[in-house]
Amino acid sequence: MSGQFIAIISAQSGKASVKKMALGKEPSTQSERGGEISTDGPRRDSGSASERQADVDRDAERVEADEAKRQSRSDSDATRDLDRADVGRSGAERQAEGDERLRVERETSDEAIDAERFRTDAATEMGRTHHQASAKSSADLLSQEQESHRKTRVNLTTREEFLAIVSHDLRNPLNHISMAAQELAEGPGEPKEVKEIAAAIKRSAGEMVRLIEDLLDIERIAAGKLVLHYDNHDVCEIIQEVVNDFKGNAAAKEITLTAKPEAGCNEVICDRSRVQQVLSNLIGNAIKFTPAKGQICVSCARTGSEGKDVQVSVSDTGPGIATEKIESIFQRFSQINSRDRRGIGLGLYIAKMMVEEHPGRIWVESKLGEGSTFHFTLPVRSR
Repeated sequence: MSGQFIAIISAQSGKASVKKMALGKEPSTQSERGGEISTDGPRRDSGSASERQADVDRDAERVEADEAKRQSRSDSDATRDLDRADVGRSGAERQAEGDERLRVERETSDEAIDAERFRTDAATEMGRTHHQASAKSSADLLSQEQESHRKTRVNLTTREEFLAIVSHDLRNPLNHISMAAQELAEGPGEPKEVKEIAAAIKRSAGEMVRLIEDLLDIERIAAGKLVLHYDNHDVCEIIQEVVNDFKGNAAAKEITLTAKPEAGCNEVICDRSRVQQVLSNLIGNAIKFTPAKGQICVSCARTGSEGKDVQVSVSDTGPGIATEKIESIFQRFSQINSRDRRGIGLGLYIAKMMVEEHPGRIWVESKLGEGSTFHFTLPVRSR
């Protein structure tokens, strides 16, 4: 052979490794025979190297297979030892172990059941406490409501008695004062000064009577006892009557008060006394706020679809109403100027209630510095 190789195979960590070590040098490929160079040497060396490499690979595979078999045999032996140990235990030991597991599972289950029962009992007790508190609260509320109802009945009775006193004991004397003042003002032979004083007394008495009527109407409206008596009435006559009643009040302030009803208004369906009250409130307000030398005009005209309504208007040349005040002037106790105490703010509220009960509507058009015009409608045909 041209060279020698020794294959050393070592198994480390379950794997085989092959190391080749060269123990000598390959001799020259030249043959001394006959002085010629041989070409067969290299071919034989190349074939021998391939065969040797294949042998090394086969040996490595064999070593790996043997190692795997040894590992499998070791695992089988360990399993067999464990099985032998389990078989070696007595039946009593296995029964004891099973009983212990069952005991632990039962204790865990009992603890869960106890905890759930505790939560359920707590929720039930909380609900019972809440129900008892609610029942007590309801009983207290019922008792309070009954007491409030009793007090309300007492107050209503007291208020009805008060209304009766106002209606009889205050209004009747004022009517007598007004009638006496009228006799003095119209009596022949009385000095002019006496007649003027008598007229002033009559006007003041009339204003007090209207104020009392307003207070009574407020109470009737609040109690739902306001009753209107409807019939056919000539609205032009109603306007003329009220205007004539306020002629003296307007003349006292040098205000021109006129009535200008249009033809065709005539009959409407209304409560005559309530329409007179509405007109009295509107004309009284106009006189109150219109300066001397001013003008007030009361008119009416057909309006609405096919002329089914009559629109009555009261115009003045007063200071006018600010835009932000227009929406609130029909509210109870509303005042255009909080510092102006020439009224208690009930006239327009009552007028609104009366008109809407007919049914109709009431509104105002106003411009600061130019005056105001109040309008309300009444139905021509029967309700």
